[in-house]
Amino acid sequence: MTCKYYDCGFCYAPEDAKNNSIQGGCFEPEYCATYLMQNKPMMTEKEHLECEIYELELEIKKHNEAIQNLNNIKERRTQKLKEMNNTQKNTNEATESNPQNNNWNYKVMMEKIHYPLLEVVDENTVKIEGVEYKKVEKPKPQTLYNAFCEDTAFTLSKKTACDIVRGWLIDHTVIETEDAEKVTFTIHKEQLQTPNETIKPMFLHFG
Repeated sequence: MTCKYYDCGFCYAPEDAKNNSIQGGCFEPEYCATYLMQNKPMMTEKEHLECEIYELELEIKKHNEAIQNLNNIKERRTQKLKEMNNTQKNTNEATESNPQNNNWNYKVMMEKIHYPLLEVVDENTVKIEGVEYKKVEKPKPQTLYNAFCEDTAFTLSKKTACDIVRGWLIDHTVIETEDAEKVTFTIHKEQLQTPNETIKPMFLHFG
């Protein structure tokens, strides 16, 4: 036994070395990976070069095969593009050689296009195909301030305030996301505005 990690039946090989030790004891040393590597004859420089050359030849062969495959794909794509260009060229030549055919195609196309009859009555009213349409002003969204003014008097309980806010959020805002734990609302800035005029003080009582 010539393994440098063997001593009196025990294996002292480092953790990163492959070995057959069992609980520190040397087991079947003739099959131990560390022992076999230590006793494997070293390759000569000539053998190293031969192996490297062989590996490079394999790599070159793989690259040549890949390049050939790409060239084949390129040739097929080029041929298809050439056929498409020839087809387009023949079609254009046939159309240009027959102006009457061009006029007929234009006439058929124009007959298929239908422009609705539009009549402007005034700045707020138009008629389309005899049907009258009036401009409608988009209603302004209700503000939270107005919700309190409409639904409350001089006394206000905490529960009433919560009910007003909850109802206003549901009726006058947009629910973006909702799950079991939270609801995300989108509120216009103008919905949070309050009047600028002087307001007589109200005495609110929170029960």
